[in-house]
Amino acid sequence: MTSNERTTTSRATAQVTAVTAALALSFARVFDGWDFLPHLLVIAILSHTTCFIARSRRPIVTIGELVVVYVLVAWLRLRDTLWFGLPLGRTWDALVSQLSTSLDLVGDIKPPIDFDTGFGLAACLAIGVVAVLADAFAFRAAGRGETLVPSAIVFAVVSVVGGDRHRVVVTIVWVFASVLAVATLRRPNVRRARTDVGPVFMAVVIALLAGVIGPNLPGARSDALIDGKKDEGRVVEPLVDVRGRLGDRSDTVLFRVEADRPSYWHLTSLSDFDGVTWGVPETELESAGGELAQPVELASTLTTTQTISIDNLEGSTAPVAYEPIQLRSASRSLFYAMESGTLLVSEEGLRPGDRYQIVSSIVDPPVATLTLATSNFPPSADYFDLPTSTEMNRVGDIARDLTDATQSPYERAIALQTFFRDNFTYSLDVPSLTSGDAFIEFLDRRSGYCEQFASTFAVMARAVGLPSRVAIGFTPGESDADGGYVVRSQHAHAWPEIWFDGIGWLMFEPTPGRGAPGRTYTGVAPQQDDSTPTPTTPTPTTTPSGETPTTTTTTPDAVNPSSPVTVTTIPLAAESTTSGSGSSVPLVVLLVVTPLIAWPFAIRLLVRRRLRREGSHPVVIMWRRMIAVDGTIDDSSASLTTTDIADRLSLANCEPSDLPRRLATAVERLLFADRSPDSSEIDDLDTQLRRWIINRHPSRDWRHELTRRYSLSTALRLAGAESRH
Repeated sequence: MTSNERTTTSRATAQVTAVTAALALSFARVFDGWDFLPHLLVIAILSHTTCFIARSRRPIVTIGELVVVYVLVAWLRLRDTLWFGLPLGRTWDALVSQLSTSLDLVGDIKPPIDFDTGFGLAACLAIGVVAVLADAFAFRAAGRGETLVPSAIVFAVVSVVGGDRHRVVVTIVWVFASVLAVATLRRPNVRRARTDVGPVFMAVVIALLAGVIGPNLPGARSDALIDGKKDEGRVVEPLVDVRGRLGDRSDTVLFRVEADRPSYWHLTSLSDFDGVTWGVPETELESAGGELAQPVELASTLTTTQTISIDNLEGSTAPVAYEPIQLRSASRSLFYAMESGTLLVSEEGLRPGDRYQIVSSIVDPPVATLTLATSNFPPSADYFDLPTSTEMNRVGDIARDLTDATQSPYERAIALQTFFRDNFTYSLDVPSLTSGDAFIEFLDRRSGYCEQFASTFAVMARAVGLPSRVAIGFTPGESDADGGYVVRSQHAHAWPEIWFDGIGWLMFEPTPGRGAPGRTYTGVAPQQDDSTPTPTTPTPTTTPSGETPTTTTTTPDAVNPSSPVTVTTIPLAAESTTSGSGSSVPLVVLLVVTPLIAWPFAIRLLVRRRLRREGSHPVVIMWRRMIAVDGTIDDSSASLTTTDIADRLSLANCEPSDLPRRLATAVERLLFADRSPDSSEIDDLDTQLRRWIINRHPSRDWRHELTRRYSLSTALRLAGAESRH
């Protein structure tokens, strides 16, 4: 390798490494703080260094380089699983387990994410794999722009799942590093390990990456951006994305409450259950109107007056303490779905500045009263319904074992609540309840978030004869200086409710670390997530639009009956997605990647056609082949004569050293004196050229060298019969 080649190749390696380092920086949009950056940079630099050494010492196969990445990641992230410093079976099992959990969570939680999770491990592996593939594309498969494809795919995924943190800065850094890397790789004297299978290798790897990553991008399974169907009226989404809100640690205020006592703020209750999802009864929504509920006549019943002001909460379900009995004032028209306890806003939904005052009835019966109460006559027999399936039967068996010694409906509810609170832990880093045996998985795993506790509790309650449903809303929120409550995304919550005859719906609290105020019958002290959110630039928190609806019903507007309101029920704990725009990401990646894959094939096809069309003499073809293999002659050499070029080629000290001058003389005689060498001289030149190529650099296809080393215009010029060379 010449000094010039060595310098340019080292510079190209450093700039490809810089692209991977810029990709590592882009994970600032995903992870909290900056603890992630040293880990990712170490993996990026060491992985590229390994690849550089492998090239210098004759290539170790790419699989070997990936093994090195695995070892690096194991030492940085899974050190406690190593066996005498080696990442063997236990390390592999831990890696697979963490990655599997992370894959299930893609699209279900919001950044910033803690780096000390499976997502951090996935990021480390992604950086290492990108480094190995980028190096292989650039220096083994002869890629230029194609070198950026692995990094671009991961960068696109980070852009989809990440937040707005440093979005512009990391994009500028990545694009800048990418442009510099490609510009350097386009220089003809970058030393590469030539191989004819380069384009095929790149195409296969890119296709596999797209096939694995594309379907798992948030939004990839959502509805099409262009749909021939048009819904009339406004879409109301009564189920907030509880998990997404819980993962939002920003300081965005959703709404504020002025009240004489704290409460859980209720949005709606879901009773229709199909084995996976919960929804609002259609018939109940059709009867929504202006009349609120009647208070329960019990000595322990209290009333609370609350004034609620909307800041950034969107959707058409308004928060209120359950159960509302009187509307005193409102800046907007409201109507009430009595059976589900849903307070609906007419027209286009909640808006910043909306304000309303409601009186609610809080029922907190004595334990003695509840112990004697029955649960036989809920508003509908549907509250007992459970679908028939193997999973529901297994869940029912567990519930019956837990409540076998109880005597009353209340005791059964408390037994179920105690089971969850004493044996489970709260965690967002778990899969959603969307698979065929998700409830059993949750019961076996014994960790999850509020939607899973509420849903599983409600299913088990129905299995033991208790009419149940799932409520969606918020915990009380933070107390402010004026005695009110500030409610943020992190206060989103779900809880189960059980029907008691003569009393109505009563909430229970199976989620560890949560407890409703004013509900002494549950035996749980008031609790909620009181962690301080990290301040960020305020952005409105909205109900995601990419979720899959299960039922759709049209009801007349409470104020204007001619204006329909479409109410869409959303699956509880269904797989969360980003907004509809995220579904375009796989298409964008495809549009970017396809031309990069097609480029090497297209340029080689053009060169071959040019040669076939012009029928070049064997001496001219040998001359072009020598130029292509050498790789030092470019457009800047256009003013040189064939003798000048031959002198440059002879400086390579490659045997036979006189071949460039002999071949140049033969070309000049052919072009200017029309004297063609005889067949024996042509055969001798061809034999000597083969020796020269083997000594200069191994290659099997000179046309491949043309397409790999030069731009399209230069390759066609070197391939054309009119070329002065």
